[in-house]
Amino acid sequence: MHYIIAPKLDPNLQTVAIEGEQARHAVRVRRMEPGEPLILLDGEGMSAEAAVVSSDKNGPDGSWRLLVGITAFHEHPRPTPAIHIACPAPKGDLLETMIDQLSQVGAASWRPLSSERSEREPRTGKMDRLARITQESVKQCGRPWLLELGKPISFEEAISVPGAVLADPQGLSPIDVLGARMSGNASEGILVLVGPEGGFSPRERSLAVESGLALIGCSPHVLRIGTAAVAAASGLIQAQASGSSSSQDERPGERASEGGVSP
Repeated sequence: MHYIIAPKLDPNLQTVAIEGEQARHAVRVRRMEPGEPLILLDGEGMSAEAAVVSSDKNGPDGSWRLLVGITAFHEHPRPTPAIHIACPAPKGDLLETMIDQLSQVGAASWRPLSSERSEREPRTGKMDRLARITQESVKQCGRPWLLELGKPISFEEAISVPGAVLADPQGLSPIDVLGARMSGNASEGILVLVGPEGGFSPRERSLAVESGLALIGCSPHVLRIGTAAVAAASGLIQAQASGSSSSQDERPGERASEGGVSP
């Protein structure tokens, strides 16, 4: 199935015009023709089943436009508890890879974590690039909610967040951490704190223990920052799926909401 990001979807819409690079890709690369199905996503929990109506070049610059007709809308509640990740930014392209993979596995958000051993935070230009990556990831995996990119947070602030846990090779399994959280207030979510290269300092670990943070194990081995973040998110989200008869974050198109609209 082909996914396209559309502006905020309105259940009263019957057709949507897609313009720019997404339209060009659908027409020139994927060779989509009238009648072909696709899914529209707004990144805010709404999706729509649709089909290509027509395509043409629009405007003086000759950019492509794709007109699609909507047949049904779908509403997707956020999964609970939401899985949030806070960790120092990996170096170079590893940060972009981590963001793409966190989005694909279903993490709700990522924010830079400032700790004693972490390096400088991503600049504004880099964060803009990461925002574009989250959109591309949505079109790849079909998740109905965009991965949120939060503001930097210090270690001292992070350990005071309700639901915070510390990634550690000796920690509990994701399913045990999730079970403990579900027995409390699931709406608070889970914030996984992943350490920098070299790990958290002894002082930081002591602060975490004194604050009552649970430890979550991602692997018996020492992992890179991005690998640990993705492993923790994936483990918790898989534990969520295993503990329910159906996931609340199903791929768009699997369940129709009432009030479907025909073109």
